[in-house]
Amino acid sequence: MASIKKDVNGKYYFVMDAGKDPITGKRKQVKRRGFASKKDAELTLSEIKLELERNKEISNIANLKFKSFITQWFNAKKIKLKPSTINNYEDQLHYNILPYLGEVKTKEINEEIIQNYITTLHTERGLAPATIRSAYGMVVEVLKRAIKKRIITEDFLSDISLPREVKRIRVWTEDDIYTFLEAPKRILNLTRHYIGFVISVQTGMRMGELLGLRWKDIDFENKIIHIRQTLARNNDDSFDFSDEGKTASAIRSIYVSQTLITELKKHKSLIDNEIMINGNSYLNYDLVICTRIGNWVHPNNFRRAFKVTINQLDVPKIRLHDLRHSHATFLLSKQVNPKIIQERLGHKNVNITLNTYSHALPSLQREAISKFDDLFTDRDHNL
Repeated sequence: MASIKKDVNGKYYFVMDAGKDPITGKRKQVKRRGFASKKDAELTLSEIKLELERNKEISNIANLKFKSFITQWFNAKKIKLKPSTINNYEDQLHYNILPYLGEVKTKEINEEIIQNYITTLHTERGLAPATIRSAYGMVVEVLKRAIKKRIITEDFLSDISLPREVKRIRVWTEDDIYTFLEAPKRILNLTRHYIGFVISVQTGMRMGELLGLRWKDIDFENKIIHIRQTLARNNDDSFDFSDEGKTASAIRSIYVSQTLITELKKHKSLIDNEIMINGNSYLNYDLVICTRIGNWVHPNNFRRAFKVTINQLDVPKIRLHDLRHSHATFLLSKQVNPKIIQERLGHKNVNITLNTYSHALPSLQREAISKFDDLFTDRDHNL
């Protein structure tokens, strides 16, 4: 409550009960003096009341438990997330965030609480650094909102220590790739999904992009594969087709070799024959990689087929996703411009490409600097 009064000097003033401070919890009074007119005092009083209402809102949020605050944030963020990303966020919340921070009041979260949380995930749970960083990234985004709203008064986030993430990318050499591409000559009962692995190592396409690839997305004449559809996981762990890529740059076109075009034509003959045999019972999704009746292939089955295939060959054991890494590393070793590799892989920018495949750069640097030795050698020969 507040009332405007005139003092002995003819100036106006007011004293107002401002309620409790949202941070300290102590009651406050707001006093203002020296107004030349009552109208000036009323205007200032109205502004202060608006500010107090904002503070009251902050106080209500500050007393919320973190699980309520992060849930509000997540529900708003869902609008712009893909179903597969929503599913990943929900898993992080359920397993790696709420059990540890959910019952803490948002205003009470500090450096010690967050550091203990990170340490628990690392030492007691034994989670991979990448998983911890992913969960922490969500927490950080929410805490930054709390700091911006002055619910948390100190920005301590830059002082948090995270487990070091050591990325070990396993890739095939040029000889390994050649051995793998010779698989039809070495394996009698080769999986029907082998064509997908060939596409991957020759284009760097992601698994979801491979499993969503349609024949109409392949320009045989101009030797181009257009990435326009992916197989993506839904919130309920089912799968469906999506016309959205992992990033905006994921929707792209990739030039391919004549060798791959030839293999694709052979595979299309197999598919056309199955369509004729199955007739109306064939599920014509127009997929390049599909079951015998045209249905999409579950990612687990695709990975399993890859594992079985490489177990029959004299090549290092790598993950299916490492075919994408092998593609990029091979091109780097052939001095292909990283910008071209970035576009083929669908990375958001070239820095991601360079950082991801930095393991290949030392050998390229040695090769680059050797050009100066060649310069002097050539000059010496000409003398």
